[in-house]
Amino acid sequence: MKFPLVGTLGVSAVENQKTLKTVKMMKMMMAVMKVCLLLFCVCDVSSGRRLRLGSCTVSVHTHELWQHFHTIRQSTVKQDNHMGTKLLKTDIMKNVTALESCCFLRHLLRFYVERVFGSHAPSQASQRRTTGVLANAFLSIKKDLRQCHAQTHCPCGEQTQSKMEAILTSFEKLESTAAAVKAVGELGSVLEWLDSFQREAPPQAVQG
Repeated sequence: MKFPLVGTLGVSAVENQKTLKTVKMMKMMMAVMKVCLLLFCVCDVSSGRRLRLGSCTVSVHTHELWQHFHTIRQSTVKQDNHMGTKLLKTDIMKNVTALESCCFLRHLLRFYVERVFGSHAPSQASQRRTTGVLANAFLSIKKDLRQCHAQTHCPCGEQTQSKMEAILTSFEKLESTAAAVKAVGELGSVLEWLDSFQREAPPQAVQG
């Protein structure tokens, strides 16, 4: 007559329980890490990046704007039949003084919202939605800048006027649809300019 090896079975059961506990703890740790990562991403997205434009500080979701732009960039560039023309020339975007940076951005966003996005009609529905998202984002930033302007933190001068006149002159030389395609294709210049303020902006004290 054979008897069960009680000792051996007991040890195996204990080891199995330890293994199960270890697996459960690892799963719990992974779940906690995922939650922490999600919360970090949510906080980063909700807060945006604080950009200092002269005396005005605004929160801009530049990362999301880049993602939306990359979604439509390739197809938009393919539609551009005026590659020799450039609206946002390097000297226009690079030589904006800190004092007038807020005003220049405010007028540049108004140009895109009022003159560009309304005339840009991509054939694909997904691209139309993306363009709409960009337009709404620009409108939101423009509202924040308008508050700075109302508080006299967004001074305008001759520099902004001359730069916007140069952009509009080049824009109006093209047919409206072609001009809109050109302007949308050059959104990267706007986003690069915004990124430069995010890199250079000093830390801001919390105002009560």
